[in-house]
Amino acid sequence: MEQLLTLDETKKFLRIGRTKLYQVLAEGEIRSFHIGTRRLVRKFDLDAYVTHRLAEAGFEPDDPWECDA
Repeated sequence: MEQLLTLDETKKFLRIGRTKLYQVLAEGEIRSFHIGTRRLVRKFDLDAYVTHRLAEAGFEPDDPWECDA
């Protein structure tokens, strides 16, 4: 079963603010969907977005990297 994240969980995972998250969603960079009033993001789509952004920044798929946070 797919892991689904709320928008709050998504922005915490990406360490970005609400405005930036809504911008990324509006531009279609991360796919989302509604269940009732809740907007959810599949973890798969979030991982694909991060992988794409890392590739744009010149990281190779197997490059080790450390997070300073």
